[in-house]
Amino acid sequence: MPNDELMRKTCSCGGVMTIHMHTLIYNARTKITNVPVYTCRDCARYEPLPMIKQDLADLITGMGGQSLDRSRRHYSFADHNEWAGVLKETFAKSVTGGLEELELRIRTAIQSRIDLLLDIYRFAADHSDQEWMEETGRRLSQLTQHSLKSAK
Repeated sequence: MPNDELMRKTCSCGGVMTIHMHTLIYNARTKITNVPVYTCRDCARYEPLPMIKQDLADLITGMGGQSLDRSRRHYSFADHNEWAGVLKETFAKSVTGGLEELELRIRTAIQSRIDLLLDIYRFAADHSDQEWMEETGRRLSQLTQHSLKSAK
């Protein structure tokens, strides 16, 4: 995992932004829940975490193109993105000790998810299941892309 601080960043107003799970409304009728965003306490500005922006854009583009279920009015972003899924699970657990403890738990959960996905990938490869390998590889890349960019 990168050494950069995950739980907070500085807002353009100078305030501190912290991670929250947010609900977005798309096209005034569709809810997208469990979207991890940085939110500023001072100016109330929010922005999606860098590592989820592309998947969020892809989900919204799919909604615009109606490749997703037209009748559906609610999506959990945690079902579409590994980062969001891990954050949702971690936030659902009671954490004492403040942001530092929460960040440690998130980093541990991310590493555990990567380990699990690597095991699944190996199992899929052992069974020559190309489709499963591709899906697992896509899920792994969601978790590792940010780490690779931060390491450069």
